[in-house]
Parts: sequence; structure tokens; C-alpha cells
Amino acid sequence: MSLNTPKILKNVDLINAFSGCPMGNPLDNCPFIPYYKLNDERQQIMQIETVPQEELDRMRAFHRDCVERYRERRRKKKISVSE
Repeated sequence: MSLNTPKILKNVDLINAFSGCPMGNPLDNCPFIPYYKLNDERQQIMQIETVPQEELDRMRAFHRDCVERYRERRRKKKISVSE
């Protein structure tokens, strides 16, 4: 099956999150953890086809919030180191 499907293209921003935690260590409640266990990037990406769009939207919101919290922690760490 092709990775170039309308649903995957619509959700292309989630590919990295499905493939592995961009921050290194996923939170315990990360909805992407089950997909990391597949250990096959193509299979991980193909899961986008099987997850309902509403769930993908919730996963996207979780991921965006997680990335924002990560950035904020890094910013605070840089500030405290430079003081």
C-alpha cells in the first residue's frame, strides 16, 4: 500500500509522532506509544489509515501540547543556565 494516500497526506504532520517520540522520551500517557512498538516506520505511518480522523485530531492536539511544554521546559532551562 502506498504512503501517498489522501488521509496520510492530510495528517502528514503526525508522521514523526507515529514513528518515534521527537522529544526522546514519551510521556506515560502518550497516545503514540503503541505505534512505537511496531518497530517498522512504514507500518507505523500506515496506521494513520486505520485510526479514525477524530482520534487523529485528538492525538494531534496532545502532540502539539506536548511539544509546547517541551519547548517551554527547554527555554526555562536555558534561562536558568545563563543566569
